[in-house]
Amino acid sequence: MRALRLVPTDAPARGGRARSVAALQIAAVVLLALMGFLLVTQVRATRHFREQPEVRTRNLYALAAMLRQEREARRQLEAQLAELQGRVREFEQAAASGRTALEALRRQVEEYRLALGLVPVEGPGVAVHVAEPRARPSRGPAAVQYQDLVAVTNELWAAGAEAVAVNGQRVVATSGFSQVGGTILVNLRRLSPPFLVEAIGDPATLEGALNIRGGVVEGLRGLGLDVRVERRDRVHLPAYQGGFQFEHARPTP
Repeated sequence: MRALRLVPTDAPARGGRARSVAALQIAAVVLLALMGFLLVTQVRATRHFREQPEVRTRNLYALAAMLRQEREARRQLEAQLAELQGRVREFEQAAASGRTALEALRRQVEEYRLALGLVPVEGPGVAVHVAEPRARPSRGPAAVQYQDLVAVTNELWAAGAEAVAVNGQRVVATSGFSQVGGTILVNLRRLSPPFLVEAIGDPATLEGALNIRGGVVEGLRGLGLDVRVERRDRVHLPAYQGGFQFEHARPTP
């Protein structure tokens, strides 16, 4: 005879409660696992930040001070650079002015040298040939006297000649004409006949002044001298070779 097994009437209720407890346990395990993961992550992050080099506040202040010093030093260097550039411009302007003044002085010196006859010159002009007559007495003074050459030279100067030479001797303000016996001297240099007086200037004016009626050429020809005047497109005159000595003349203060 099979025994009868009695089942409590609240058995279904207990089974459902057990399933609820199991679900809560599973949820708790998952929650704890999640919390553990978050905790480990936080710990690792904190350790990472702790391992970063610490920047102290005083280092920031020092860097700021250094930055200000660098800016001030740069400002001072820029000011010095501007000042030096200004000086360079002043020097350049002074050099340009000096070059201009030097060039003007050089031109003035060249003009003085030209006026004093210290440089060779060339230009249009005339040539005056003065020779003794072909037939003259064997005795008596030389036909051509130094006064004759002085007269021709002065007439050329008066007609506007810019440079004059006699037999290659440049005539300047201190040139002297003299005669010793039958020898004519210019700048203390002996001249030999025939004589050639050359001058630079306007050829027509110079020739007209010499050949004027009653002028110096007509007078020399009246003395029997052979005088010829010819125009030249180019006359070359040497520089004055003598010296300038002033024993009594002094510049006025």
